[in-house]
Amino acid sequence: MQVWNQGYLAELPYPHHVQPQLAPSWLVALQTALGQRASSLLSGFRYCELGCGQGLNSLLLAASNPEGQFVAVDFNPQHIAHGRRLAAAAQLSNIEFVQADFTELLAHSGEGYDFIVAHGVYSWVAPAQRAVIRGFVEQRLNANGLLCLGYMCQPGMAPLAAAQRFIWQHAQYSKGSPPQRVQAALDALQALQQGGAGYFVEQPEMARLLARSAEQGLDYLAHELLCEHWQPLPVADVMAEFASLGCQLIGSAIPLENIDAVSLPGNCLAAIQGLTDPLLRETAKDLARNQAQRSDLYQRGDQALSTMAHRHALLDSCWALLPAAPAPGAVEFSTRIGPLQGAAELYQPLLQALGEGPQSFAELARRPALAAQVGQLSGALQLLMWAGYAHPLLHSPVDVSRCQALNRLLAEGALQGVGYAHLAAPSLGASVPADKLEMAAARVLLEHPQLRGVLLSETIQALLRRHGVTVEQAAERVQQFEQRTLPGWQVLGVVP
Repeated sequence: MQVWNQGYLAELPYPHHVQPQLAPSWLVALQTALGQRASSLLSGFRYCELGCGQGLNSLLLAASNPEGQFVAVDFNPQHIAHGRRLAAAAQLSNIEFVQADFTELLAHSGEGYDFIVAHGVYSWVAPAQRAVIRGFVEQRLNANGLLCLGYMCQPGMAPLAAAQRFIWQHAQYSKGSPPQRVQAALDALQALQQGGAGYFVEQPEMARLLARSAEQGLDYLAHELLCEHWQPLPVADVMAEFASLGCQLIGSAIPLENIDAVSLPGNCLAAIQGLTDPLLRETAKDLARNQAQRSDLYQRGDQALSTMAHRHALLDSCWALLPAAPAPGAVEFSTRIGPLQGAAELYQPLLQALGEGPQSFAELARRPALAAQVGQLSGALQLLMWAGYAHPLLHSPVDVSRCQALNRLLAEGALQGVGYAHLAAPSLGASVPADKLEMAAARVLLEHPQLRGVLLSETIQALLRRHGVTVEQAAERVQQFEQRTLPGWQVLGVVP
């Protein structure tokens, strides 16, 4: 197999994944919820993604955040070429794609960043490369800047280490493409499991984990598992390394994980709260959750807000409902520790208010049905955000035309078989998910925004047929799209 000298797979393009928690508006909302001073998105800010893959995440953010300047870095020239082509076609001038490994990147001086994000790569590369990433953060993260660091962690991923190493070693000796080599290694593991191998007997969850992993696609698994230096990391070690750079852990980019009462087993709370050392307490939380992946937020310097400043920052935030949101009423959230019931007394008026249109926190707090529950409002919004039901809005001016130009390209690519599954949403400064039918609908509406009803349905279905895309119950799906998704997309600027 062709690999880079860091031991990372190079011959296979990374899938077009998008991580919603990397959007600046998402990150700023979490900083505010956690009582920290956040960078302003109203004026120019700088954002760097390390290990950007094919660049879709940064492209969507650049299109939907015209006030920002984006730099996307990857050492795979195929990835960078794809990002540059799409940026040029969409005429996005506020994004730069840099083809470099981390050592080369560190050697070049440049401006600092308000946001540095890295999803996954930190636990895929060698310790020396992790040190280089920390060096880049030390040099280039601005005062008050935010690092969002996603990585595999202990204890949840630790049991997979032996299987991953077997898969990596097996792939060195087998033939075929990387996905074919992964499949051959998985087949060999399955034979061991069916033969009663002690690894699977003593750790029965490993068979389930490997089965779930296979559902994510072999291309994705090849990147996830064919890494020579694959290593789940202890959170205490990561915290200590970044603390030495003046970067303190303030919370998680996954909103649920910032609320102990709904993310930790109740019987563990007292024991965890009794731990005074921050590193030990965070380790205990990972043990309580059997955490497998973390998405840490590290802020440079002490940026804690006063009580009054925190209140003003919360009141100033704005929120929008997303198409996936349930009808007003009680909400059930499926969490790692089991189902969580969101009370109708809180979520019915909250969802109803957001269903009327975007609302500021202050406007929500003034509603009679919510005024008496204002202390629970921030947590409720965080849970809706985590579930994909609500999203913070930008305060800065939006540029609908640049987003819709990119969306046209993404919809066309998706219909041609490229794995795009998100569209830019300028009002959010982020993106929204879209399946094949929704991509076809977006392509039609970007060309013919006035179409509705039977004519819209027939046009979408004809476009799907033209591209050989089969969608079950397409007519019903289009009707649901027109009733539920389209109004929200128009509010967010996804389509006209």
